[in-house]
Amino acid sequence: MHRRDGERDSERDDARLGFAPGDAGLCFVGPLYELCAIGLCRPALEAFCAGARSVESAVSFLTETDASVSFPSPSPLPSPRPHGHPHVAPVIDRAYLLKILAEEVGRQFGHPLRPIVELVLNAVDASASAQRPTVEVIVEDGHVDVLDEGDGMSLRTVLSRLLIPFATDKRPGVDLGRFGVGFFSVLSFGLAHPEGFALQLTTGEGSDGWVMRVIAGGPDPTALLCSVRRVSPHRGTRVRVSSPLLHADAVRAYLRETLHFFPAERAIVCVDGVSINDGSLISGGQLLNDTPLGRTPPASSPSGRFHMGGRGLCASISAATFHAGVKVEPCLAVAELALLDFPDAVELTEGRDALKPGPALDAMASAFYRRLVRYAENSGADRATRDRLAEVAAQISALMLRSAGWSHSAVELATALLGPERYLVTPDRREPVLGFFGPAITERLFVPESFWAERQWQPHLPGERELLERELTIQPPESLATAARRRPDLTGLAMLAARTSTSSTTQIALCRPAPRALAPIDEGAPSPGLRPPLCAPPDDLVTAAGPLPCLATRRFILIREDSPALRDPGGWRGWYALRAAFDRAAGLREPEFERDLIVGEALGTHGPGLVRPEEHAPHPAGVHIPRPGVIVAGGAR
Repeated sequence: MHRRDGERDSERDDARLGFAPGDAGLCFVGPLYELCAIGLCRPALEAFCAGARSVESAVSFLTETDASVSFPSPSPLPSPRPHGHPHVAPVIDRAYLLKILAEEVGRQFGHPLRPIVELVLNAVDASASAQRPTVEVIVEDGHVDVLDEGDGMSLRTVLSRLLIPFATDKRPGVDLGRFGVGFFSVLSFGLAHPEGFALQLTTGEGSDGWVMRVIAGGPDPTALLCSVRRVSPHRGTRVRVSSPLLHADAVRAYLRETLHFFPAERAIVCVDGVSINDGSLISGGQLLNDTPLGRTPPASSPSGRFHMGGRGLCASISAATFHAGVKVEPCLAVAELALLDFPDAVELTEGRDALKPGPALDAMASAFYRRLVRYAENSGADRATRDRLAEVAAQISALMLRSAGWSHSAVELATALLGPERYLVTPDRREPVLGFFGPAITERLFVPESFWAERQWQPHLPGERELLERELTIQPPESLATAARRRPDLTGLAMLAARTSTSSTTQIALCRPAPRALAPIDEGAPSPGLRPPLCAPPDDLVTAAGPLPCLATRRFILIREDSPALRDPGGWRGWYALRAAFDRAAGLREPEFERDLIVGEALGTHGPGLVRPEEHAPHPAGVHIPRPGVIVAGGAR
């Protein structure tokens, strides 16, 4: 419990609480948890609202049967203590009340400024009865004001609803904010930075008016002090949050990012006089229809909204997620490609920063998948755009902690968005695969740009293994030394064996183009849920080897026997290409190779690092093989 340390501290706290001794309108001053206890005890609440005007009269109901609770000595107040009240036992003890208060103040949201958004949502709900609902937000460094002209709150509502976490009379599926959540989360600013924090609520229903002010005397819930004053009657609510943690530019940017997709028919949200949800912040793209037949749904439609385009369709892969117009999931990438607005029927988690798994989420996610397919079909999107749409589909799936909806839709999405004859290759394998097969394979590869797309698509698309098995005829694996002896016509094998100290243990497999592979390249059965290899196209995909004749697999190194660099590595370029490809496939670091090859050996000279061809012992098959670390530049000399 907070205790004043001297008269100077008392005067300072009184000033921060916004009252002076003798204030005729003052109804309560003391620790916040005491005011919460009054709201939890109905007889005490009734007596307080009926005319209690001093701290002694307010808290006496809670202390008459609990002598262990002590309270600070407040300044003398003018209003008399009511008489004739019954003895009321406390409904909650001090320790448990402080525990609840600490839990709600410390409740985690997805962003430190999320409590400000909760205040805006409460203001939207309060303005629902207005003809043209508008919520004003005024932002300054260290201060944020949220104003609405809707239904204000009586003292009873403030004590029994606002101060009681999750005690709500809001309408499910209609109202957005949750009583108590936003209020208590705002108090976290005070516990994180007590000095300079203040929360002031000014509200009224038209027949009366009330001001509640909260300050923090330290980083603990017991240090939260509160005052309640009666003011002149007015209608509406104004909440002012003061904290050194509130930086104007950061608050404005977060409100625009979070609320720019908020439905304008619910309320217009203005930040410093400028509307942020009138559509001006959503550039390009289109808002897909809510109904499968393309008809515009009524305003009360339970369907979610889906905005395609965002800030550039082909410049991004992310899917920003909203719940009833309020962002609840952080972007998985930098910009926004799709804006997904889940309806109120999809519940939020307790922290209100994620979607709760369930049938409603599965059904809505499946509907979003179908809209992606319709978008691709109706817009005539090219391959690059369809690949981006596949990224969006995977990120929608990533929002679902259960993948039931995704499993039912993935095959249809793969057919509609990616098309037939597509293989999934991870980003780190794209360059080696393209170098091994050549540019003809480019149109057949789907390279996911995000972790979510790779994880979600992997069980439903053929991958690199299926690509190699289908496009190549692969011989049984053997050691590099054995292959060099068995195939003397492949000059490059002998050169690689001569420069490799582990040629007898390095496993390779020779391969050549073929409509279908004759043997699998790896052990084990396909992954569960993996689609069977795609049907062979009319013409062979692989007609010529790519610039890199070697490709690493988990068990061995694949070497293209039809590669010119392997058959006749003539000249420096051919030998460099073969050696660089083999070193990369073997896991050697290429910079070391470049230093050995270029820096240590002067090309075109007979320096100490260069061996003349005539000085090298001939290979039994008549092939000149340089020793490790040396090279014959320019071919035969």
